[in-house]
Amino acid sequence: MFCFDLNIEQALSDTATIRSYVQALERGGFIEQISARTKFTERQHYRLLRDVGVEAPRLDRKGNVILPTGNENMWRTMRIMGDFTAAELAIRASTADIKVAELTAKSYLRALAVAGYLTVVEEGHPFSRGVGAKQSRYRLVPAKYTGPRPPMIQRTKCIYDPNLAKIVWQEEPDHDAC
Repeated sequence: MFCFDLNIEQALSDTATIRSYVQALERGGFIEQISARTKFTERQHYRLLRDVGVEAPRLDRKGNVILPTGNENMWRTMRIMGDFTAAELAIRASTADIKVAELTAKSYLRALAVAGYLTVVEEGHPFSRGVGAKQSRYRLVPAKYTGPRPPMIQRTKCIYDPNLAKIVWQEEPDHDAC
């Protein structure tokens, strides 16, 4: 049995956020309160019921676990597969709950290759007379596996790595366009 204290008033973060997350953990069956409930400002004691490892569970307000995204599935699958095409990755990263489209895999792979996370093992080519189209084959650079969370492509055309908590690649501004 593992117990922990949560003193909301001494927390450094937003108290409403902490309160709602603790409530979601209770609703989801991850923790239970073991001290009598009086006021929320007093110290309360909780017992951990379900240990899910190092990463804190991602929950909605009702306590339901939020499923991983397609990018999370692709990032995990890349490490397992070795080398792959966009089509192979899309098929293997798809689950019953999450479908990864080949076009999504292709754009994610291109972005990661530009940022240096992937190497192109075999260059692809479009359909030409007498020869069918061929997809590029990629491989994850082992030194670029920074952790379990997938690099994110931002709207500002940069790639942010949440494992490193920094932007790892950014598109160069076009100063000649003015």
